[in-house]
Amino acid sequence: MNAKTFFPKWPWLILFAFLIALAALSCFFLDRKLDQDIALIRASANQELQLISSILSSELNHEHYQDIDKLFSKWGQVNDNILEMQLIAANGFSIAGYKKPTADSHVLELKTPITYSYRDKATVLMRLTLEPVYQRYDTFIAQLAGIFVVFSSLLSFLLHFATRCQREAFKSRRLTKLYNALSEINQAIVRMEQEAELFPLVCRCAVEFGDMTMAWVGLPDEKTGLILPVASYGRNLDYLDGIVISSNADAPKGCGPTGKALRENLPVIVNDFFNNPMTLPWRERALRFEWNSSASFPIPRGGRSFAVLTVYHSQINAFDAEAIALLEEMSKDISFSLNNFDRELQRKTGEESLRLAASVYQTSSEAIMVTDAENRIIAINPAFTVITGYPEKEVLGRHPDFLKSGRHDDKFYQDMWNAISTTSKWQGEIWDRRKNGEVYPNWLTINTVFNDDGSVMRRIALFSDISQKKQSDELIWRQANFDPLTELPNRRMFYDRLDQEIKKSHRACLPLVLLFLDLDHFKEVNDTLGHAKGDMLLKDASQRLLSCVRESDTVARFGGDEFTIIMSELDEPDSADRVAQAILQKLSEPFRLDDDLAYVSASIGVTLYPSDATEIESLLKNADQAMYAAKNAGRNCFSYFTTAMQSAAQSRMKLTNDLRTALSDNQFWISYQPIVDLRTGGIRKAEALVRWRHPTLGLVSPAEFIPIAEHSGLIIDIGDWIFRQAALQVKRWQEIYHKDFQISVNMSPVQINDKSCKHEPWRRQLQNLSLSGESIVMEITEGLLLEANTSINEKLLEFRDAGIQVALDDFGTGYSALSYLKKFDIDYIKIDQSFVRHLTPDPKDMALCKAIIVMAHELGMKVIAEGVETAQQRDLLTAAGCDYGQGYLWSKPVPPEEFERLLAAS
Repeated sequence: MNAKTFFPKWPWLILFAFLIALAALSCFFLDRKLDQDIALIRASANQELQLISSILSSELNHEHYQDIDKLFSKWGQVNDNILEMQLIAANGFSIAGYKKPTADSHVLELKTPITYSYRDKATVLMRLTLEPVYQRYDTFIAQLAGIFVVFSSLLSFLLHFATRCQREAFKSRRLTKLYNALSEINQAIVRMEQEAELFPLVCRCAVEFGDMTMAWVGLPDEKTGLILPVASYGRNLDYLDGIVISSNADAPKGCGPTGKALRENLPVIVNDFFNNPMTLPWRERALRFEWNSSASFPIPRGGRSFAVLTVYHSQINAFDAEAIALLEEMSKDISFSLNNFDRELQRKTGEESLRLAASVYQTSSEAIMVTDAENRIIAINPAFTVITGYPEKEVLGRHPDFLKSGRHDDKFYQDMWNAISTTSKWQGEIWDRRKNGEVYPNWLTINTVFNDDGSVMRRIALFSDISQKKQSDELIWRQANFDPLTELPNRRMFYDRLDQEIKKSHRACLPLVLLFLDLDHFKEVNDTLGHAKGDMLLKDASQRLLSCVRESDTVARFGGDEFTIIMSELDEPDSADRVAQAILQKLSEPFRLDDDLAYVSASIGVTLYPSDATEIESLLKNADQAMYAAKNAGRNCFSYFTTAMQSAAQSRMKLTNDLRTALSDNQFWISYQPIVDLRTGGIRKAEALVRWRHPTLGLVSPAEFIPIAEHSGLIIDIGDWIFRQAALQVKRWQEIYHKDFQISVNMSPVQINDKSCKHEPWRRQLQNLSLSGESIVMEITEGLLLEANTSINEKLLEFRDAGIQVALDDFGTGYSALSYLKKFDIDYIKIDQSFVRHLTPDPKDMALCKAIIVMAHELGMKVIAEGVETAQQRDLLTAAGCDYGQGYLWSKPVPPEEFERLLAAS
């Protein structure tokens, strides 16, 4: 029990303690008085016993034994208190005795020894009754108890009267405070202008004027169902920190006083907080703040529960009927104030609505026309005059049909009035005529206002000029569906057109042809002449494409330099051949781009609906595959889609997926093909060639998986792995065979252009192995030099600085340019095997090889001939001055173990 609940009981506890102390003190003094009385009797008896002992001693000395009994009897009769007297010899024999019959329980026994006849001894025993003393003691106790009871009753009555007066005074003061709180709230409500001030005021008044410990107002949250505090005042406000009170009766914390008051719209009083089952979830929290009573009062708004006021008090039974009535009256006043705020808001809103309506009517950019039941104009706003050109005086009293443009027939207006008659409104686009005769579109809305009897009172027409909107919509539609550069349909419009044409072809049972076209070498135009000239070429190309097809066909720019053509409802499917041939011819003609000429060609993929596919995505995929087949066939041609292309595409996809795990699964290995010095026949070089042993397909050709690796970007990881393997191998062979041994490693353009820096540079890897740069030869293709940009130049210079030599692979098969040989530091030229395969002593066959060898030597380069398979080819190349040979004549690519046997044999 805390101090505040103990306070009303302290007078009674003090009274009780006082009475107990008084009783204990009385008992103490009574016991002392009894002891004193007994001590006096004992002293008197001792004196009497001494006297008797002297007399007995004298009688015994004179041997008057027979007179002792008479003496005892006489003394017993004289003294009523003596119950027994005996004279007992030393041997225990009773010489004389006297005994009075009695049942007394309080007896005083005294003994004293006597001596007689010089040497004989005896003992005098005397017993006296103490009953009179104890009777007086009991009588006094009874009298004292009566006095104590009367005194206690009188004190209790006086204390009860004083406590009752105090309680009534406290109650009166508390009710006065509650009245003051109610009065303060009522006065503040009259002056209050902002609703936000109401709840904080209520909480403050409840605490400061209502003698509450703490008060708070909660509002239910619609999303969570929790009652959240919005205002609070008093001590220990941290009671509300993180408190969870639900308004849902099914929730564990929804059955408390606050939630119940809000739900049932009735006050909920808890006069013993720690013994009420409703407060169980919050007892531990309330215990810290010593709250023993609480009361929750709903605050309705508009007839429904809106908020709840909860107050706390430190006393048990703090809320009696009068206090509850006053607090309930307070909640009603709060509710009345809220309703007043709502009514005032509605009034202001109504007034504002009227002002707004008048303002809108006068300032609206939308024209407003009001007609009566006979459809005569009775009012217009200024916007009507601005849009139509008619002033108010020229339209009042007229029918609105003078605005007709003549674009709509009678059925249009008949349908409009049928809708107005049945639904009392109409909305739509209509073309009207201004006063100056200009026809314009407007968006018209007509609504009907009825009398109480249901008859038509007014019709209100609102309309706005939508000329600019229609122009903007048209522009937005074109921007969304047409390519701004070529003015051809874009990808979005292409999909829509293709969907519509497929449906038409399906209904007509006629085939549809889809062409997918990609410009060849367009990137070179952008790179050499600039993107502005590239845009000019695309615009010219689009016009050439349009000239090759029918008006009913769709030419779309799919993106970049890709175009699509839809040819629907073809009676003769082979007409696609003629169109494709015409496109190839048109696009192969030179493009004049201001002062420059550009030459491009096209690769075209062709697919048919429904024989190849019936879905849009499938048709596009087919055409795209066919287009790439045309590119692989040498460009400037067209290719039809075949099932073989689909199978090849699926096979490539599967290989791509398998390739992603091949490196981590250790499916790659390196084979080495010797490069022989033609003058000495010694092996001083080797080319590292990657091999892939697929777990199910077996050995996969590099020609098959290297392009996939380049396209997917996996070549970066694979190429770095090849380099590390080759570096480790060349280190071994330099140690056991020859210190100048070299290994050539092919480097893909994808690796050259990679900027991810995910792998350690080759130069640093060589340094970590204590290898010089000359241990590795990097083999690149001619195409890389043609596409050379700043990053490629920097990469080649980095290799040069590291001492890594560069070999130009497959020389003579690409777009060779001698200027690039001078521009870049090339160490080796590798003659492609297509030149070596048919090499014979005939001077014509040898001419090209000799020319390459001479040119390379003049430029300071050495030559390696690939594909040497016969001794005759070796001898001819040696005679022509070729430096190195590589081919099956010496060995096919072999694993490192076999290669070491070749090294040992050479």
